[in-house]
Amino acid sequence: MEVQKKKKRLVSSSAALISIAIHVALFLAVGGMVALKYYKKQGAGFQVEEQKPKLERRKLQMPVKAEPFIEQMSKPKSRSTTRITANSPQMVNIPEQGEYVKMAPMPTFKGGYTNFVQMDRTLEFNSKYREVSFGVSSVDFFGTRGKAEKVVVVVDASKSMLYDDRGGIESYTMVHEDLREVIGNMRSATLFNVVLFDDQQVALFNPNMIPATPTAKTNVIEWVGGINTNLNLVGLPEGVANYTPKRSYDIPMANNDITGWLKGFQAAIEQKPEIIFVLSADWGNVTSMNYGISYFLKKDRFKEYQKQRINYFLEDEDFKDEWDGYLAEFDELRTAAIKMLELENQARYEAEMQPKVVRDWDEILYDNNVDLPIPPMAEDQQAVGIMPSETRYTLDEVLESFFVIVMNNYRQLGFPRLNFVLLQGSGASPNTAVGASMMTSDAKFKNLAKMVGARFRYLKGMPRIDNMLDQTLDDVIEAMAMEDGEEL
Repeated sequence: MEVQKKKKRLVSSSAALISIAIHVALFLAVGGMVALKYYKKQGAGFQVEEQKPKLERRKLQMPVKAEPFIEQMSKPKSRSTTRITANSPQMVNIPEQGEYVKMAPMPTFKGGYTNFVQMDRTLEFNSKYREVSFGVSSVDFFGTRGKAEKVVVVVDASKSMLYDDRGGIESYTMVHEDLREVIGNMRSATLFNVVLFDDQQVALFNPNMIPATPTAKTNVIEWVGGINTNLNLVGLPEGVANYTPKRSYDIPMANNDITGWLKGFQAAIEQKPEIIFVLSADWGNVTSMNYGISYFLKKDRFKEYQKQRINYFLEDEDFKDEWDGYLAEFDELRTAAIKMLELENQARYEAEMQPKVVRDWDEILYDNNVDLPIPPMAEDQQAVGIMPSETRYTLDEVLESFFVIVMNNYRQLGFPRLNFVLLQGSGASPNTAVGASMMTSDAKFKNLAKMVGARFRYLKGMPRIDNMLDQTLDDVIEAMAMEDGEEL
């Protein structure tokens, strides 16, 4: 049985092998026929291809190193400085805004400003990303130098610039000459403007900065040269003021109390120049002649103080009589002072000398050793209801207003370069009166300049103009009486 099973297995295996061999033979036979049929369709022959001769490229006479244009842009030759100047245009990459503006801590205006440090008051501007310009001019304003392509000069055109203790009209002539030189040396591509201020009145040569073309230079020099040439019309002429603030500011000072250099500075700031020069004679709109104390007055508050003070005196009969006597003497001296100044300038005119220009009528009295009467004082000042110190702005209030005005206009641009120049008469020295060191104009400008990284210097004018006549109060009263008799 076992032998038969083995025979059956062998027979099955042999049959399978024979079947596989037959299929392989058939596959090869069919494939050979197809291949033979295909190759038979291809005709025998020769194909000739025409070959073009290779031309040898001519070598350039000067070797050129070729670089992709994008690589040339990505490697600009530039360096970080406060300004960019260039002899020829360069291609520079312009990054996103966040990469070139770094905002420093903003002032909080809490506490004293004397504790400010320079790094806390400014926005830093990385100038290497600015556009290349050819309008950079070197400006030398009374020894204060700077380079910029956007320049605004702010000049005091008020009566204060012509006072006798500052050299009179001859000192203001110096201002005209220096301003003419500054503008004349500007490049034509430089953008500039000139701002004149006189108390509340502010005049801009042009509503916006303009290129310093020859025509513009000529026009602005003629415009400035026409101011304070006639001493009968001192200050800005009527109708010249043309400045209106471009925005409102949330500051401690009222709009009608922003006067003088601060208002002229505000007009300049709103034009966003890179460098500003400010020439002034005083800090505030009230300045003491004897001590040089200067401050900004709260005008509305001061009117209320005067009203309440008079009412306080009128409530007491004794005070009323004293007040009436003071007013009578005050009015008499005022009339005499006007006559005294008239006689002085008449004599100066005949001697071909420049006339005296005084702050107010009482200054000619001081020059001739005549004292004004002392006004009656309240025994209890608090009973008046308003303290005198409440009628003027503190230094911190003025500085806070200054910082807010700047930051509102330069928030994205960086702090401008500032230069403050204070006019003094030749031979004058900084005021060193006891107790008044931080109240004078020069002390306040120095303090502000230190806080904002600005520069401060004095402009020495001509020597003080002394009286030509030596008049007494009795002589003037007698002269007035003779004129009244002649008229009668």
